[in-house]
Amino acid sequence: MGTKVVKAKKERKIRYEDAPLVKRFISYLIDWYVGALCTAIPIAIISQKLTNTMLNQNIVEFKQPYGIIAGILAVLFAIFYFVIVPAYIYPGQTLGKKICKIKIVKVNNEQVTIKNMLLRQLLGVIVIEGVLYTASAIWHELVTIITQTNFVTPLMYAGFVISGISILLYLFKGEHRTLHDYLGNTKVVLCK
Repeated sequence: MGTKVVKAKKERKIRYEDAPLVKRFISYLIDWYVGALCTAIPIAIISQKLTNTMLNQNIVEFKQPYGIIAGILAVLFAIFYFVIVPAYIYPGQTLGKKICKIKIVKVNNEQVTIKNMLLRQLLGVIVIEGVLYTASAIWHELVTIITQTNFVTPLMYAGFVISGISILLYLFKGEHRTLHDYLGNTKVVLCK
């Protein structure tokens, strides 16, 4: 019996440079604005139908079940922008990250998957940190509508504290990763 030798392809490891804080912040500002617009679309349409104006964006004040419907649709629009776009359309990038020439990758420098993006963006940014994007306020309002208990204020304050901790992790831990990066097993890097 002979021994079979199989030559393995040598995989080229890509090395990335961590994205500087300024680029991450500018990207965040762009994404905050674009994400808020995406999130507002279904709420504005339902508000227009209910009240003949798009000015009322508070789904808690909508006649039910329209507040719940508007909230769920708004969160789905946010998931499209913050999860689906970087998972499938522009790998690792939202519009803000694309403009700033940075992207999200796994810690091992591989492309992110839908699982990474759900953990990072939905669980980490929107739910746990909970104040960084408009979608966070929408889920706070949804919880309030469903439970008939005001969760907006306590969740907002908890989100500020957790977001502060997340920023401190970035600044002082040395890996330049935030809490949502740890949850998603990701990092943000420079790209061409």
